[in-house]
Amino acid sequence: MRIEPDDYLEAARDRIIDAHSLYNLGRYSFSLYAAGLAVESLLRAYRVLKDPAFDERHDLRLLLAESGVENFVPSLEHAEITTLVLKVFIRWKNDYRFASEDRLKRHLKKLRFDRGIRGNFVKENCRMVIDAADRILKVGVAKWPH
Repeated sequence: MRIEPDDYLEAARDRIIDAHSLYNLGRYSFSLYAAGLAVESLLRAYRVLKDPAFDERHDLRLLLAESGVENFVPSLEHAEITTLVLKVFIRWKNDYRFASEDRLKRHLKKLRFDRGIRGNFVKENCRMVIDAADRILKVGVAKWPH
């Protein structure tokens, strides 16, 4: 069964709600995963609009490049989205769906994303990804061509 662009868009909206709910419950590993999935879903929506046949897997950078989003958003917003997608990309991995809180903590520490953060650096990194995903979705949904 083929997934339509609007299905991906709706999934993006659902996943960002999930990300916020999980964050509020203190379930940061899956919250971060859901926020990244929201971004992936939005980029897939734009990509499928452009061409239904693609195989970018879960590479947000490649999805952004192949999405055609630049055709729908002004250049300043596109530059902002690119920066935000990269912020999500460096903190999000598709295999976080299998990550425990402890595994995510070890991984973020290995990447040095604990530096300069007082308190719970996992929570803060999760918040950063959710904030970036919120902005990406706000722009992407507002410019949706349907």
